[in-house]
Amino acid sequence: MRQRAPSSGTRGQVADLRLFCFPHAGGSSARFAGWPGWLAGSAEVIAVDLPGHGRRLREPLLTSWRLIAEDAAALIGDQAAGTFAVFGHSLGALVGYEACRRLAGQGRPPALLLVAGRNGPTAGLSHRPVHDLPDAPFLDALRELGGTPSEVGSEPDLLEAFLPVLRTDMRLAETYERTPGPPLDCPIAAFGAREDQLTDGFGLLAWNRETTADFELSLFTGQHFFTGQAAFATAFAARLARAARQGTAYMRSVR
Repeated sequence: MRQRAPSSGTRGQVADLRLFCFPHAGGSSARFAGWPGWLAGSAEVIAVDLPGHGRRLREPLLTSWRLIAEDAAALIGDQAAGTFAVFGHSLGALVGYEACRRLAGQGRPPALLLVAGRNGPTAGLSHRPVHDLPDAPFLDALRELGGTPSEVGSEPDLLEAFLPVLRTDMRLAETYERTPGPPLDCPIAAFGAREDQLTDGFGLLAWNRETTADFELSLFTGQHFFTGQAAFATAFAARLARAARQGTAYMRSVR
């Protein structure tokens, strides 16, 4: 049974925008635990877990992009009210994008899609696929690529426990193919890091093909998990604030 994704937002504050967040491969909603603090007042953060992850750990992992996209879109649709935006990091960027495609088809597009640490849907991988490697080489390859967060990579037992989830997620990320369909009509903001081995400049620019609206690309120093940087937080919050203002103005114009 699909669970309603609980919010990690600050319910006590009124925000003009709800932000649905999807984590990286092997990640969970816990990755966004600190985000309500630095986004308080400007966005209500709703961190989403996919089946088999985080608060939905007891649910079977999904291995089909169609089912993942449907699940993610339904979770957003259940909680979207007024202006909302979608953010995804790495694998989460693709999940968020696919959810937005379905929501747009239902006449419920987001005000903004934000993506980080992932080449665009039509771009190739910037690294050699690793998901089919034996366990030890697989984990070594992820470490070399910088594709595991430091708090997990430093705990071998924890990494081993999450091996099935990591491998499933990496397979999804590395075998993804965009299905035919029109681009989104909402703006897209892409974020990347110059030393990230999982992306490259041309791959990040490929997100521009996925929207008929505005596109922005912001680059930072660092590797794959650059989203903890103050510079990223500043740029991200500013872009969200602009989306919230534009969304509020639109809602008033149609009343």
